[in-house]
Amino acid sequence: MLQNIIDFCNYWWFRYLMVTELYMVEKWERITIHVIFAVLFGLFWYFNYSVLLSFTGSLLGITPVSNMVEPQGSKII
Repeated sequence: MLQNIIDFCNYWWFRYLMVTELYMVEKWERITIHVIFAVLFGLFWYFNYSVLLSFTGSLLGITPVSNMVEPQGSKII
C-alpha cells in the first residue's frame, strides 16, 4: 500500500518535471522556480480567500460563518 502511494507520487512528480521542463535545469534553478511557484500559489490562495470569497458572499447575500459565531470571550456571567 505504501509503495503504491510512493509510486503514484513519483509518477506525478516526474510528470510535473517533464511538463514544466524543470528536469533540464540545475538544482539551484529548480529550487528557485519551486519557491516562486509556492509564493504565487500562496498569493493566489490569499486573494481568493480574502477578496473573492467576501465579494461572492456579499453578491449572493451569504453571511460569513465568522459573523454568526459568538466570540468565546464575550460572555459575561
